[in-house]
Amino acid sequence: MKILSGEIVEITSTNILIAFLIIWSIIYIMNTTKKQQLEKKSDNGENETPMGLKIYYGLFGILRTSAGLKIIDKVGKYKFWRKLSLWLIPLCMIISILTLYMFITSTINLFSGTVPKETSKPVIFLFGNLIPWIPGIVALIIGITLHELAHGIVARAYNLKIKSTGLLLGLGIPLGAFVELSDEFKETNNKIRGAVASAGPIANVIIFFIAIFAMPFVMNIDSPITISNVLEDYPAQGVLLKGDVIYSINDHKINSLTSFQNAVKDIKPNEKIKITILRNNELKTITTLTTTKEGLIGINAEASASISFILQTLYWTSMLNLMLGFFNLLPALPLDGFYIWNALPELIRDLKKGNKILNKISTITEHLINERSLTSISLMVWGLIFVSMAYSFM
Repeated sequence: MKILSGEIVEITSTNILIAFLIIWSIIYIMNTTKKQQLEKKSDNGENETPMGLKIYYGLFGILRTSAGLKIIDKVGKYKFWRKLSLWLIPLCMIISILTLYMFITSTINLFSGTVPKETSKPVIFLFGNLIPWIPGIVALIIGITLHELAHGIVARAYNLKIKSTGLLLGLGIPLGAFVELSDEFKETNNKIRGAVASAGPIANVIIFFIAIFAMPFVMNIDSPITISNVLEDYPAQGVLLKGDVIYSINDHKINSLTSFQNAVKDIKPNEKIKITILRNNELKTITTLTTTKEGLIGINAEASASISFILQTLYWTSMLNLMLGFFNLLPALPLDGFYIWNALPELIRDLKKGNKILNKISTITEHLINERSLTSISLMVWGLIFVSMAYSFM
């Protein structure tokens, strides 16, 4: 929160949304005015200048630029991306099959009542409630940007042209960057399309693991551990206060989240523990008993604001990237999974050209997996998604 004219203004999700809506309204009005001017010039015979920002339905925006094209060209010139991306197709197929299975079972569980309705709401509706705004937006930007960048790098490895790069906006909120492929992508063979498609979801999975592995290092950074909440009807009530800084537990000094976790992990039910806290610049030592069942004293503790923000960002970067990667592997047009599944018959045939057994397997696979069957699966997947989302709001 911040102080303005002697009053405390709390930074809430609603305030953030209002700010973005105001900014987006200004951008929308300026863009509409500029478009009308360009149309007028065009009617007068003047050449129309291509616009960088294009707004759809007043809600979404695509800002097309040429930024980053040279970098993609330099990184994508190495041909080993071709072999790597081809090996990613079977890996993506395995993950895709598991994702499709989990998607179907979770949908069945949703309608049977064993899964809460909230699980089927679009992710955007979880922002501000479950997902904190800034860490969540940062996570989306990282995920979408690197997902698209991976597509672009592999596309350039196959000498496919990239029309533009740019920024995706939703009500003025940056949702990430994108790479727009040329029509060559549609005209190339299924195997190459599958290779390009596989790069994006795997990039998200890699980001997931990087974020997960980074979290323990951040938790080990020195930081004061402060009590953020004292629960009612627990031993800590009336003894410990919100804002107390935990100095030590059972003589184990607490200077990071890791040291805090190590100090409390072996505490047993009905155990006498000694906690030294810093309150009003004075050290105080308090002795209390844990609960008889859970072995708790009833406090929540957190690290400094900067450490907490980094951990939140890493956590939601891992979770949202895992969701983004797995969702894109569903075999439904226009998701990446559609192109990956469609590439499988051709990939099998080209493992060893002229091999009769592989040709036979490829032919059988092609009868089962082709654009017609995948289109039917696409209709089923999107139908279930929209029905599930509608059901979640009932």
